[in-house]
Amino acid sequence: MTVYLLPGIGCDHRLFDRIDLAGFDTVKLRWPDFQPGCTLASIAQAISQEVQKDGPHILVGVSMGGMVAQELAVITKPVKVVLISSWTGPKEWSLLARAGSSLQLYRSITHFTMWATWPIKRMLGQRDRATDRLLWEMACAETARKVRIGTGAILRWKGSLWKGPVVRIHGDSDSVIPMRFPVDHVVRGGAHIMVLTRGEEVSRLLREALSA
Repeated sequence: MTVYLLPGIGCDHRLFDRIDLAGFDTVKLRWPDFQPGCTLASIAQAISQEVQKDGPHILVGVSMGGMVAQELAVITKPVKVVLISSWTGPKEWSLLARAGSSLQLYRSITHFTMWATWPIKRMLGQRDRATDRLLWEMACAETARKVRIGTGAILRWKGSLWKGPVVRIHGDSDSVIPMRFPVDHVVRGGAHIMVLTRGEEVSRLLREALSA
């Protein structure tokens, strides 16, 4: 059984550096280039070339990675999909997400605006200086352009057609994707970046989800 890990938007494989999946065969997928007007389904199609579809596998995605994982599941037919801090569709959107979609605020994302607003991004969750530096380094590596295009794809998403098994791990203090829907595993006090700030607990719940 291979476990494929998809990071969130503006993040790369380093997002999983604090997740312990010893004993599991894991593959950390990388985001392809995002073309203007792309969709989460088209991103999933591009990534599908990296997945061994003929073998049993599980898809695990954080935030946008969870949304893409659901689109990818339609193509690769995994045993299950595990969502961490993610949505299953617009029906779960917060008022902030709905406003962002209507006003297309993502169009204002540039390297300058990303840098200028970084100090107020505490809505992602409280973190130490090393974690904050890692998040910034990943965002810069992914580029503001990809963050802008990817956010647009998220806010145009109509939801996934995947009808197979889904396991959800979510923090009850997530300000980006507030937990207003049923989940399988709740991380008390977990914020949107709990894969970094609560790595040990998330690892335990993820191992449980993978083994069930």
